[in-house]
Amino acid sequence: MLLVELNRGELHDVEAPASFATDEPFSVELRNHGEAVHVHVRADDDLAAAARVDVDGNLFVERETTQSVPVGVGPVDEPVTGLLEIATGYGSETRTVEVTVEPPDVDDPVDVDETLSRPPEPVSESDTTPLGERIAGVLPGRSAAPVVLLGLVALGVAAAVANAVRDPAVLVGAGVVVGAVLVALVVVFR
Repeated sequence: MLLVELNRGELHDVEAPASFATDEPFSVELRNHGEAVHVHVRADDDLAAAARVDVDGNLFVERETTQSVPVGVGPVDEPVTGLLEIATGYGSETRTVEVTVEPPDVDDPVDVDETLSRPPEPVSESDTTPLGERIAGVLPGRSAAPVVLLGLVALGVAAAVANAVRDPAVLVGAGVVVGAVLVALVVVFR
């Protein structure tokens, strides 16, 4: 944001910084401290190669208000410097700001750790983990034991009821119970 003060000291007075640098679109904020005033903002030919003022003609800035003038910035490979002219009182008061449009900073530094300079340690192809530890890693923990036990009981009850009744609806219900228990066991063993 480039702040420009208007009418702070006297009518048509323009206060702006001498220079401004950016690598992205910005706005010229016209802050009026006094009477309403016409303001013209334009980029010279050098600056127009990299930036464009997104308003046409004169702007009317009401008394004691701030008006924003968007300035678009195009991509540049190297810095482009030009002048942005702000004029009031139909050109009776003019200030210029040297604006530099810089290329975007895309070269973020990368911290390189010392470990990157050493070759990686070879990975052993054979797994030397004892069989007991591998089995213990697959089995659920103590907190899952009640779920597994309940699942086994549900399977037993569903099989017993389906075997005793031998009705197609009961067989479908038992199948649903078996499927739900299998899904629960898969979730527990993950």
